[in-house]
Amino acid sequence: MRIGIDIDGTLTDIKAELDLAAKLYAQKLGKEISFLSKKRKKNSTKNIYQELFNFSEEELKYFLGPIQEKITNVAKPRVFCVENINKLYAQGHYICIITARDSRYHKNPYLQSKFWLDKYNINYHKIIVNARDKAKICLEEKIDLLIDDNKNNCLQMCNMEKKAICIGEKMNLNNKVKELENWNQIYDWIKKENL
Repeated sequence: MRIGIDIDGTLTDIKAELDLAAKLYAQKLGKEISFLSKKRKKNSTKNIYQELFNFSEEELKYFLGPIQEKITNVAKPRVFCVENINKLYAQGHYICIITARDSRYHKNPYLQSKFWLDKYNINYHKIIVNARDKAKICLEEKIDLLIDDNKNNCLQMCNMEKKAICIGEKMNLNNKVKELENWNQIYDWIKKENL
């Protein structure tokens, strides 16, 4: 099976740390802090922090560059993610890392991602960066299953009659998207489904 896997929020669990950093940055800029009460617009194409705090393009560039990179570069993998991805790889599954890390905001998103994956000995076949439209990339790469923390990416995958696992907190998306909390559950589900 061909598996597409996101990095930030999926291989790592840095959402709370990024949320706090974005909130502090927004406060420093004098932005309205609506983070805790505002919900993300359905099918939004904006970065979540740009949407929540109305960051300008330059402000977003600074947040996603120096601030976010400082957090993501030292982030540790989620519990059991390395072991389970490496088991899937060893069993012959094709592992494609698909990240929205973008050349507009990061110096070299490919090398940043490769360095982090190699640092933790995570096996993969391919890394794709600048993935703004993950469903389209999954289609082009013939991905059968997407594992991501972004509900919109998962829903779009399911709309193409493909499988998706949304990792993290339950959002009650629909019965098409499998919502799981950790990498042991992901591995067990893949094994159970004989994928």
